[in-house]
Amino acid sequence: MITIWQLPSYLRKLVISLLFIFTYSKAIPMPNQGIIQNSGLTAAMGFGTLNRIGCKNLLTCNVQGNYFYNSIISSGPSIKFFGGNLDSENNLVNQRYSANLNLTHTQEKYAVFVGPVLSFDNTNLSTLRNEFSHIGEGNEFPNNTNSTDCKEIFEKIGSSIGYHSGAGFLLTPNFGFTFGHSFDWMLTGTYTVSLSTSIAYNLRWHFEKLIENTKNSWLSLEYLISPNQSKNNINSFILGIVLGF
Repeated sequence: MITIWQLPSYLRKLVISLLFIFTYSKAIPMPNQGIIQNSGLTAAMGFGTLNRIGCKNLLTCNVQGNYFYNSIISSGPSIKFFGGNLDSENNLVNQRYSANLNLTHTQEKYAVFVGPVLSFDNTNLSTLRNEFSHIGEGNEFPNNTNSTDCKEIFEKIGSSIGYHSGAGFLLTPNFGFTFGHSFDWMLTGTYTVSLSTSIAYNLRWHFEKLIENTKNSWLSLEYLISPNQSKNNINSFILGIVLGF
């Protein structure tokens, strides 16, 4: 069996060009290493840092997937890992799971979305039942910033119900930018708000392998801030990639 890569150079370029014409699915970059496409599956991964004033930097990794039932409705899971050394005695490794449903409105040069999000810190059913049976009985996040408090801020988040929304814009077929917003109400009675913005670059047009195997491929750099009343905001920078199939 002859593959595309065994063809002469001029034939290979011709076949790849035809594949590009018939399989290209226009996408618009979205917040949180996301894209909007008409149908199919997307997979994304991001790496970066997480910082709060007075606390040491933590490393973070985001992995997520979304399935687009059509150009309006999509849903999928995600998992976020973060951790690092707070000082010589305290270190932190934590993960957070989420599931979301998105409703999207798409135009030629932009798209907007909104949808609910359910998040939790573990998969232990007993722990989750205990959280739901003691709704509103938690404490506020600490305002000072010694190492123990930093650990509590990042570790004791708990389950939450909320929503996220955002918009993505195409400046050119290769460049775009996004704005995002999310709100999470914790079962402990507290809440968090996050704002984000990112720039994104379309990789697919520049790599033959991506043209052959994906519908869309975008690289993004995102800045996220979670403001709070103590003014010790949580800041994050994420470098991510998303592939559409």
